[in-house]
Amino acid sequence: MSPPATGLILVVDDNEVGRYTKARILRDAGYEVVEGGTGEEAFRLVTERSPRLILLDVNLPDVDGWEVARRLKANPDTASVAILQVSATHVREEDTVRALEGGADASLTEPIEPAVLVATVRALLRARLAEDTLRDTLGREQVIRAAAEAANRTKDEFLATLSHELRSPLGVILTWVALLRSGRIDDAGRVRALEAIERNTRHQAKLIEDLLDVSRIISGKMRLDVGVVNLVEVIDAALEGVRHAADAKVIQLDFDHDATLGPVSGDPARLQQIVWNLLSNAVKFTPRGGRVTVRVGRVDSQAQIQVTDSGRGIDPTFLPHMFERFRQADSSTKRSEGGLGLGLAIVRHLVDLHGGSVSAESRGFGQGSTFTVHLPLRAISTPVATSAPPRAVTPTPPVATLPDLNGLRVLVLDDEPDAREAIAAVLEGCAAAVTAVATVREALAAVERGVAQVVVSDIAMPSEDGYGFIVQLRRQPADRGGTIPVVALTAHAGLQERQRILAAGFDEFLAKPIEPQELAATVSRMAARPSTPPG
Repeated sequence: MSPPATGLILVVDDNEVGRYTKARILRDAGYEVVEGGTGEEAFRLVTERSPRLILLDVNLPDVDGWEVARRLKANPDTASVAILQVSATHVREEDTVRALEGGADASLTEPIEPAVLVATVRALLRARLAEDTLRDTLGREQVIRAAAEAANRTKDEFLATLSHELRSPLGVILTWVALLRSGRIDDAGRVRALEAIERNTRHQAKLIEDLLDVSRIISGKMRLDVGVVNLVEVIDAALEGVRHAADAKVIQLDFDHDATLGPVSGDPARLQQIVWNLLSNAVKFTPRGGRVTVRVGRVDSQAQIQVTDSGRGIDPTFLPHMFERFRQADSSTKRSEGGLGLGLAIVRHLVDLHGGSVSAESRGFGQGSTFTVHLPLRAISTPVATSAPPRAVTPTPPVATLPDLNGLRVLVLDDEPDAREAIAAVLEGCAAAVTAVATVREALAAVERGVAQVVVSDIAMPSEDGYGFIVQLRRQPADRGGTIPVVALTAHAGLQERQRILAAGFDEFLAKPIEPQELAATVSRMAARPSTPPG
């Protein structure tokens, strides 16, 4: 015999002997049973004990069993309770019909065989269990469907925003390029054109870097290059990254820090990215003439960074969603600020990777906002290392004089004609003698001919990529170019890619988009280095 279904059973009968008999049969079958003698007791016990099934006699001294069944089934809170109606006097077919139409799920005539009673109860409870399971399944499906619909709406809004955010700088760039080509623009206009092209190119590069970061987060490939970090230096660098934008809006930047704050363990570039994203948001949403304040200090065993602004504040209903991917308080076409809504999601993930926490507070519209980051301090103070800021948050550099490469022979390997031409133009502008090729085969032949003292090679290329080139090159003896310095160019600038590039035999790597000053300086430095022995 299969075990009984779980659930409390209420036996309602004004006849004590009959009630005891039925309760005893059910208890012997393994059920938990409570008893009542009147209709009012039935209502009270249903409310207090929530039985799964009621064994309900028709003849009760106050409210008859038919009326009890009707009221219970009419109440949404008790409608799911199974009712087995029993009677020794109402035994005609019309009585059974009345019981079932009044709300009973089954009807039995007394005297009832114990086996029949137990089997009927078990069947009713199985049916109720199946209904509960179906109801729960439908409820979960509705929740899942609602979540999927919300996710689709968020995705559609994000894609619309992405299209706008990527097309807008492209439109600016193409417009200024067309004006430059036309020749109908004066010197001042050319300066404005170049500034606009550079500004929008950097903006688009930042959008792409955010998308790549989110891709790394989703795929679990985000990694940290951990060292000992001085947070004051990190915040100083981040402040410099937003100072130009703040000055343009006459926003005052304040920095208050605790001189006794110890170092933290972390990735200095990613920590600067965290602070820069928070500062950039604060400047973006703070009106002209406002103030943004950064405070860093110690709270117990943690470092606390707070970025407070006098901006428009945050709707309290949106606060729980502040750090979700692709979510923006205003995703309409009428919004006053740009962006993809990725910065804060990236902040949260990077803080989590550092073993910290981040939160947002605001009293509402017009009340400003405060973002707080907590990071664990190092238990033992050690000398603090400094590091270069990450590319994504580096402020626009001033125009710098490119170094003179004095006829240095440079080989450029890149399958993209525009990229190859641009790199060659930069190096030729520094007085280098450049040979530009599109394939690994051409590059190896050029090295063997002795046309290069330094090679600049792209990584991602069809047929044979940069890794294939460096492997074949390093197999060559020194007199055939096997030890020539090689600089890799890559759009994948993560820690794992960097390690793979250097392990493959490259001497240095530059992440795209490449700064002309950085490219020329790196090539100059590589030419001055001793040759790398083939590995």
